[in-house]
Amino acid sequence: MNKSILSKNVALLILLLICSITGKLWAQEPVLVAGIVQSDSVKLPDIHILNLSTRKGTVSNLEGEFAITVSANDTLIFSGIQFHTLGIVIDREALKRRVIKVELKSRIEELSEIELKGHDLDGLFYIDTKRLNDSLPLMGEEAVNFSNQGYDDPTSSNYVVPSANLVNLVSMIGKKKRVERQKEANLLQQKRAATDNIRKDIGVDVFREQLGIPPQHIEPFIRYCQKKDIINLYVEGRIMEVIDILIKEKDNYIRERIQNQ
Repeated sequence: MNKSILSKNVALLILLLICSITGKLWAQEPVLVAGIVQSDSVKLPDIHILNLSTRKGTVSNLEGEFAITVSANDTLIFSGIQFHTLGIVIDREALKRRVIKVELKSRIEELSEIELKGHDLDGLFYIDTKRLNDSLPLMGEEAVNFSNQGYDDPTSSNYVVPSANLVNLVSMIGKKKRVERQKEANLLQQKRAATDNIRKDIGVDVFREQLGIPPQHIEPFIRYCQKKDIINLYVEGRIMEVIDILIKEKDNYIRERIQNQ
């Protein structure tokens, strides 16, 4: 082969190799991108944005604006207490524009019907006030102790019908109990649904592609992370801590539960 032709071929090969390497380096070079987070055209402040690849994050300002450093194929997680968590993958077009516009969907909590039982009041002031002794955090024991006035015995001549304000107090206490029971029932329901909601909010693709967790292992993996109190953190809206736990525990789960199968 002619030396000049061989020399040209080698030069062309080197040039192609340099272009290829340069292209890869450009694709992997982190860049700062700006963005806006909104929901139904309303700019959203205090939305947490986390880069799963770098595990660095930021928070949107009062105008829903944010800036974060990303590379190609990085996954950004957007989360807020009243919104469904969203994950997006940064492509080359986003890197080229250096602008991201994100639309979050509002979270509407649907609570199942709750049946409230009786409040254990008989309607007899003498009996009910004694039962309520342990349920009055704002009142001392003397507040429902009428022994000094001779009103503790309904058979005594001193027993009288309670005044309207005391009846209202007993009613208020019963209402407070019902509200507390409803809150406890709502919290229990949220905890029972937390595993499924975490899977939906973060997304199957993020679990599979970014965390390396197969779809059939997502719910077992979330339960595995419960040792880090992930359910309570999720119910409290601390989604960034939830994601951090998932990232830290994924390798242990894969090694213990998937590779050893």
